[in-house]
Amino acid sequence: MSRLESEKQRNGFRHSVRKVIHGLENVVEVFGAYMMAIMVGIVIYQVFGRYVLHKTPAWSEEVALLFMTAYGFLSIATGFGRKSHLSVTLLFDKLPQPIRKVLDLLNDIIIILFGIFLFYEGYKFTTLTWSSILPATGWPNGLQYLIVPVTGILIVIYGLYWLFIGEEEGS
Repeated sequence: MSRLESEKQRNGFRHSVRKVIHGLENVVEVFGAYMMAIMVGIVIYQVFGRYVLHKTPAWSEEVALLFMTAYGFLSIATGFGRKSHLSVTLLFDKLPQPIRKVLDLLNDIIIILFGIFLFYEGYKFTTLTWSSILPATGWPNGLQYLIVPVTGILIVIYGLYWLFIGEEEGS
């Protein structure tokens, strides 16, 4: 295989991975949007029940909190996936390009390690709390922590993407 053919294959693979990652981002974003809409609906129902019907649904606050927590954690993963978390780059921008590349590489590795930590510890905590029950819904308590290992997996996927593939120049 010639060098040109090898480069075309590598670029084709990278393009395919980029499409999968952007598809994953879209799925997470749409899932988060639906969760937010459901959460808003539950809160509206809760307020309506409290002030109009004078009977607050017991389950509404607990379920809304589950959705809010899950939405927050998915937002963390999305932020890592898009490299859109807030950062102060005053010193970073003044460093020479080779040092910035090393720091970017170190950043990607730390993000991956953070994702592994979230997955591992989140899985342990979810399984530890699964046998206890949430008071209002009767659902497993571990359900509220299930999003932590899921977020860890997403962060690892996004971190590996940025470490090995990244975005095309100019995109």
